[in-house]
Amino acid sequence: MTALTHLLLEAEPALPMTIVGWGVLLVSLLIAVVWLAFLYR
Repeated sequence: MTALTHLLLEAEPALPMTIVGWGVLLVSLLIAVVWLAFLYR
């Protein structure tokens, strides 16, 4: 394991995983709604 990967694993994540998870969920739901609206227009 290189020093860079060790440093990256030791560092705290910039955003809490709950915020990241909810953000991904909301973005994917938005993409799905936009895609369905485009498909069925």
